[in-house]
Amino acid sequence: MRADALISLPKHRRRSAFTLIELLVVIAVIGLLVGMLLPAVQAARESARRGQCINNLKQIGIALTNYESTIKAFPPAYLLTSAAQSGTAYGVSYPDDGSNGLSGWAWGTLLLPHLEQQALYQNLNLNLPCWATENAAQVQTKVAVFLCPSATAGSGGGAPDGTFALHRYSGPSDDPHDAGPFSPAIYFSQSHYVTNAGQNGPWNRSPAYSYDFTVPEPVGTSWDVINGPFYRNSRTRPADVRDGLSQTVFVGETSPVLTNKTWVGVVPWSCTPPKPPFPGDTNSGGSLVGAHSGPDAHDHPQVIIHLPDDPFGHTDEMYAEHGSPGGNVLFGDGSVRFISTFTDAYTWVALSTMAQGDVPATEVE
Repeated sequence: MRADALISLPKHRRRSAFTLIELLVVIAVIGLLVGMLLPAVQAARESARRGQCINNLKQIGIALTNYESTIKAFPPAYLLTSAAQSGTAYGVSYPDDGSNGLSGWAWGTLLLPHLEQQALYQNLNLNLPCWATENAAQVQTKVAVFLCPSATAGSGGGAPDGTFALHRYSGPSDDPHDAGPFSPAIYFSQSHYVTNAGQNGPWNRSPAYSYDFTVPEPVGTSWDVINGPFYRNSRTRPADVRDGLSQTVFVGETSPVLTNKTWVGVVPWSCTPPKPPFPGDTNSGGSLVGAHSGPDAHDHPQVIIHLPDDPFGHTDEMYAEHGSPGGNVLFGDGSVRFISTFTDAYTWVALSTMAQGDVPATEVE
C-alpha cells in the first residue's frame, strides 16, 4: 500500500469538564427530580405529623377514661369553685359578667396525672387561682401530648416559647372586645386540643352552670341548655351520653393560627381574639378551653354551623392544619376520626350533642 494512501486519523483529546450546555441540562434534570420528589416528602412528613396528632388524642382518650374510672365522671371543661365569692386576686377581678371566677382550672390540668405528668401536677397549687403568680412557671410548661406537630403559628407578642399572653375583653360578655393583654401579663401554655360543649356555646350563660355539686344542673330556656359533654363545672358520666359514646365528640383540634387556646384554665375577663386574616368574632373566657358546633340559638339564630376548619374562623370552632380541610376528633369511646369541613352540617351537630336522640345523617371517617 502506498504511504500517501494512508489516512491520518486525528488524536482524541481527553475532556476535563462538562460543557456549559451539558451542565445546564444536568441542573435542569436535578431540579425537575427535586420538584417531583418534594411533594412526596412533604406528604410523608405530614402523614407522620398527623399520626402523632392521632396518637395524642388517643392518649387523651385513655386519660379521660382513667379519670372517669377514678372520679366516676369525666372532668369539667373548667372549674368554678364558688360563684358566691367576688373580689380581686392577683390583679384580676372576679367574677366577670359571665360568672367566671375562682379557681378556673381546666380539663387539661385535671388530666395531668393520667398523662404521665404527675410531677407537674404536684407542683401546681390548685387551691390558688390558675393565674396566681405562684403557679406561673408551671402553667407555662409545654406538655407534648397537648401539642399537634402540624400546628404552625408560634407564640408571638414576646411570649415565651410555647406560651401566649392572655387577652382580656371589655364591654358586655355577649359582645366581647379585645382590650389587649392583661397587665401585668398572664402567660399560659398552649393547647392544640379543646373539649366539645355541644351545639350551643355555653360561654356566659348562668342557667347552664352549677357551682354546688349537690344541686342538679339547671335547665333554662332552649338556648340556655348545654347539650354537649364538657362545660363549666360539668360532671358528665358515661350513662349521661345517651346518644352513645361512639357517636359523641369529646375533644377536637384547635390551632394557634386561628386563636390561642390552653390546657391550663380560664381567667375572668379573658377572651379569644381571632388572628389575621380570620374575620371571626372574639369569644370570652370559656372558649379558651372549649368549642361548639352551632347553630347557637341565642347568639346566632340565623343558623351558623361551624365544622372543623370552617373558613370564617370562629374562635370557638375546631380548627386544624393537616393539609386537607377538617380535623381529627376524639369520640367518647376513645376512637379518633377525621371530620371533613365538607361533612353534612347537621351530622356534625348530631355528633356534637350527647343526649338529643339525634342520629348522624351520614357516616364519617
